[in-house]
Amino acid sequence: MNNIKEAKKILIIDLLYLGDLIFTTPFLRSLRKAYPKARIDLVANSIFAPIMEDNPHLDNIYAYNKKWSIKESLNFAKSLREENYQLGLNIHGNWRTALLLRSIKPEYSIGYGGKGRGIFLQEELAPSKEKHMVEVYLDFLKDLGLAVDKDRSLELGVDSKAKESMEDFLKEECVSEGDRIVGINTGGSWPTKRWTKKGFAQLADALMTRGDKVIFFGGPTDVKCVEEIVGMMEKTPIIAAGRTSLKELAALASLCELFISGDSGPIHVAAAVGTKTVAIFGPSDEKKYRPYGEGHIVLENGIECRPCGEHQCPLEHHNCMEKVGYQKVIDKL
Repeated sequence: MNNIKEAKKILIIDLLYLGDLIFTTPFLRSLRKAYPKARIDLVANSIFAPIMEDNPHLDNIYAYNKKWSIKESLNFAKSLREENYQLGLNIHGNWRTALLLRSIKPEYSIGYGGKGRGIFLQEELAPSKEKHMVEVYLDFLKDLGLAVDKDRSLELGVDSKAKESMEDFLKEECVSEGDRIVGINTGGSWPTKRWTKKGFAQLADALMTRGDKVIFFGGPTDVKCVEEIVGMMEKTPIIAAGRTSLKELAALASLCELFISGDSGPIHVAAAVGTKTVAIFGPSDEKKYRPYGEGHIVLENGIECRPCGEHQCPLEHHNCMEKVGYQKVIDKL
């Protein structure tokens, strides 16, 4: 390809987690402004792809299942290869996405390499360091010589049917229009990202004592943990864990006045739909992964060994999360 700015069909690959997809929304907005007439498609992790279906800057979303066999992955790549993409953008940058983009064979491919992965790209980029991931993705565009929109806010539409469904859900749970709703998410993709069950139970009781309606969010894998937390409580909260789709999660989060969680996808969904958040950070780096935008609070206890980025505590004490008491959260509120 002589000039990437002339591309008419563009494919983006990002198989990362829910929060990472949310962080790409300013990138997608700027990319669309740079290519107003191009077809722009996204390959996303099948678990999280539905959250991007209503993004106004994308033409097609392709769901890739990480559990597919090599044969299934190659068949997926073959079907996209027939679309004859002129430009492929790998903003994920691991071996799976590098090999997948190579198999799709866009005319020209650009992306994050490292560890030898650059051999699969026509142009290899290095991600910015010490920046939030929103800024990292926007720097990707700058490296391509493309303009970045001044509006860097997250963008996530709330599906009207999902919102109506969640409004009905709240009515069934006896939530009135004037009630103050606080969402709590207990999950996390790593064990070390999760705050203590005792902390969540004490926090939820304290919130309900002051008159808030507390809703526990989460997916099917979080149900058992939420049930254990509720079993430790004196009061009875609302449980939405395991009862919502991704679009309903976004809709329900938009109806909350506040959302409290560790570093996990749902808190970034909440931030994207305009809800204020309190994020409890342990091993992950808030400089890169904090809820993006104004009106958000990050809590961490200042322990020297964080952020370590480890899925299991190397020191076997997990003090970065266990030493954050619920009263510290209440004091911030």
